[in-house]
Amino acid sequence: MAKNKIKSPKKQKAQANPNAFSRVFASMLDGSILTKNKVASMLPFFLYLTFLAFFLIFNTYYAEKQARELEVIRHEIVELRVRYITTKSELMYLSNQSEIARRLHSRGFVESTVPPRQVYDQNQNKGFFSRWFDGNN
Repeated sequence: MAKNKIKSPKKQKAQANPNAFSRVFASMLDGSILTKNKVASMLPFFLYLTFLAFFLIFNTYYAEKQARELEVIRHEIVELRVRYITTKSELMYLSNQSEIARRLHSRGFVESTVPPRQVYDQNQNKGFFSRWFDGNN
């Protein structure tokens, strides 16, 4: 049988070198990071992320543009509604009988003081056939 060996305690992982970030950043700036094989295999993913970022930026600008146009249209609707109500109230005022009489008085028209009378047709009480036969004679 094999002898048991005493395991030595596991070594702790080495902490990241504080200069590692500066080395990665420097390799990004000088372009040497693009020459590695690992980066070349990840190129489609980076292109996808780039496309996604452009799409999100475009979508944000488009939404803001639509919101501005919507606000302009809402403001225009409010203005048109105010004009409609004002015009309607002016029309109601100008179509009052007293206002019409006042405006026509300067042109020589006088409002009648005699109440209107109803005119009756004598043939109205007759039936259809009797009016038709009486009209042909």
